[in-house]
Amino acid sequence: MSPRTIVVIGATGSQGGAVVKELLANRDLYHVRALTRDPSKPASQRLAALGAEVRSADLNSGSDALAQVFAGAGGIFALTDFWQTQSTTTEIAQGRAIADAAARTETLKHFVWSALPDPVKLSNGQLLNIHHWKGKSLVTEYIQKEHPELWAKTTTVLFPNYFENCITTPDRYLPKKDASGVYTLSFPHSPETVMPNVAIADTGKLVHSILQAGSTYFTKTIAFYSEALSESEKLASIGTQYNVPTKYQKLSSSECQELLESRDGMSPEIALDFAEQLMMFELFGNVYANPEFVQAREIPGLSLQTWSEFIRENDLRRFL
Repeated sequence: MSPRTIVVIGATGSQGGAVVKELLANRDLYHVRALTRDPSKPASQRLAALGAEVRSADLNSGSDALAQVFAGAGGIFALTDFWQTQSTTTEIAQGRAIADAAARTETLKHFVWSALPDPVKLSNGQLLNIHHWKGKSLVTEYIQKEHPELWAKTTTVLFPNYFENCITTPDRYLPKKDASGVYTLSFPHSPETVMPNVAIADTGKLVHSILQAGSTYFTKTIAFYSEALSESEKLASIGTQYNVPTKYQKLSSSECQELLESRDGMSPEIALDFAEQLMMFELFGNVYANPEFVQAREIPGLSLQTWSEFIRENDLRRFL
C-alpha cells in the first residue's frame, strides 16, 4: 500500500512541527504535505529538505483555496492560532473555512482537529471571557452540525498547558530569584490546584497513534496530557533538580490579570481571557479529566513525557 497523504496545517509551529517530524519518521506510512504561509522561510525549507511536500496556504484565503491544497489528502491535522490575531471572529472564520474545505475532500479518511473545550459549559456559565477556548469549541460545533459526514471521521484533541511554556515564556511560568536568593513563583492557583500538562513535542506521537487507530477515535474527544500537576509541584521539582530554594505565592485573579497587563503587555480583554482560563482549574478542578473524554495517557502504546523527564532533558537554569 502506498503512503497516505497527510496534510499538516501550521507545519512550522509547535503543534504542526511535531506532527510533521513524527510522520516523516514513518515514510512507509505517510506522505507529508506541510502547509505554511511562507514556503521560502528557513523553517519551511528545512521541512522540504527532510522530505515534506511544502505548500503555501493562508487560512484567511477561504475554503476554495484550502480545498485545492487539501486535494488528494487521506488525513488532515487542522489547527487555528488565536494568539496570532487575538480575534475570535477571525479564528472562527478560519476554522469554518478549514471544515468546509475538508468536507469537500473526497479522498479524506480522517480529520484531526486541534481544539479546546467549551468554557461556558464546563463552568456552568460562570466563566464567559475565555474567548480563545470558546472560538475553537464553536468550530467543533460547526463541524458537528453543518458537516455530519466530516464529523463522522473527525477526532478532536483538547490541548493543555505545555511544559515548553517555561522555555518560550519563562517570565510567566518560571520562578524569579528574590533578594534573599529564594526562587519564587507567583501564580493564581492554590498550591494543590492541578492543570493538565504535556510536552507539546509529543503531539506527533499522539497524532500518529490516532491515525493508526483508524475509526477507533472517530467522533471522540481526546484530552491530551501526560500529567495533572500543580504549579507548586512543578516548582518543587525545579528546586530539587537544580538544588535551589523555592517558594510558591498564590495570586488573586485580579492580581494575575494586572500582572499579565503590566509585565506581558496584554490588553485588558486578553489578560482577562488568560486569567479566567487559569481560574477554570482553580474553581472547577481538572476539567480535562471529564469521563466523556478519552484520556491520551491511557491510549495503548502511547508514551508521553513527564515533567521530571522534561526538566532533566532541558536545562532550565539558563532561564532562572
